[in-house]
Amino acid sequence: MTVHGSFVEWVEKDILPLKKQKPTWKRLDGEAAGGNRKVVGEFRHAGLIWVVHGDSQFEPILRAYDAITTGKVSDPFIIKDATVRKCLDFVPTLRKAKQHKHFYAYS
Repeated sequence: MTVHGSFVEWVEKDILPLKKQKPTWKRLDGEAAGGNRKVVGEFRHAGLIWVVHGDSQFEPILRAYDAITTGKVSDPFIIKDATVRKCLDFVPTLRKAKQHKHFYAYS
């Protein structure tokens, strides 16, 4: 698996082609529900390598990508402590109120 140099590079090389190939999928693994900790992508951000799990959804990834590429934000992420490691979460302007983030990236 390729470790992409940035979130934008990962989206452009892996996510956009997958979404084009599988337009009806809501999640990166094509499943409708349930957890999936299989690593489906890796990218660099803030000096760390982040792995993305298969149960991540397309919509929040594409929302963050759009925010970066249109200049709405320069960095869509904040780094939070998770149980064992660190995770990426969206800045408040990109989070939808009272919803899970549906984007699972850990370092």
